[in-house]
Amino acid sequence: MPKLTFPLPHGIAWQYHFLVWLQAFHTATLDHVAKILTWTGMEGFYLVLLPVLFWSVNRKFGLRLTYVFLASMFVNAWLKEALQIQRPTGIPGIRSILLWSGPGYAMPSGHAQGSMTFWLLIGLWFKKVWLWIGLLILVLAIGFSRLYVGLHWPLDVLVGWGIGLLAAPLGWALGEWWSYRQLAFSIRLVFAVGLPVVLLLIQQDPISALYAALLLGIGTGAVLEEKWLSVDIEKVWWKRISTAVIGIAGLIAVQWLVTVMSVWPIPTELLAIIRGVLTGLWGTLGAPYVFRQSGLYRRKESA
Repeated sequence: MPKLTFPLPHGIAWQYHFLVWLQAFHTATLDHVAKILTWTGMEGFYLVLLPVLFWSVNRKFGLRLTYVFLASMFVNAWLKEALQIQRPTGIPGIRSILLWSGPGYAMPSGHAQGSMTFWLLIGLWFKKVWLWIGLLILVLAIGFSRLYVGLHWPLDVLVGWGIGLLAAPLGWALGEWWSYRQLAFSIRLVFAVGLPVVLLLIQQDPISALYAALLLGIGTGAVLEEKWLSVDIEKVWWKRISTAVIGIAGLIAVQWLVTVMSVWPIPTELLAIIRGVLTGLWGTLGAPYVFRQSGLYRRKESA
């Protein structure tokens, strides 16, 4: 192993040598594959897929998956800001094919944690052996892609996988427990508002504030929708596709509105909270209302 000619923080040397070894296998084809894999672990990918699952596939599972995923990513953003581990970009010998210009820190890897949380929950829902194998390969590939592109240390990915491996079954169990509770509207509303507010009080940056605000908007909207609308997905395939298209269009409109608001003198953290709350309310209250009014949703059948 070549001797380092420049200083590295304590405990980083072995990770540096692993990255150099891994990146020695680079090819143009692997570069393209790594970029695709790292894209599938980005925030935007999940924030489009999650509402589509909720609107058009299964509302109960979609809501639970969204809650657990966002809570996991709040923990990720909070830990990054608390630990403040720098990324390996710019270090001699590390090849970074995706330049990172944002303020985000490295530990734990959001791609590793997010993919483990999301796809493990998908596996828990479908319970198919062949799917478990495919999803495990996908999660491992996404994690390694973050090392290959030079944006994370190995320990970042390992810790991200570990937290996701813990968050998914824990969140699933809590979701199962909650589903069997027939709590009053007022109690459910207090929980839907109270938990995200606590997270907002302890958030450390605009990213964690966004995740907490999303939970606030989604939870509040879901409770109000159950009280006022109580709708469900139609089985007709074209209606399911229509809800996905209209819902995504609404998301784009919300993001455009917040972008317009960004020219005003609004603090970054507050703007993130506004974005999250409006996005969440559209997802669980606004969009279902539009779907119901346009005949794409039906009233939920009484138990």
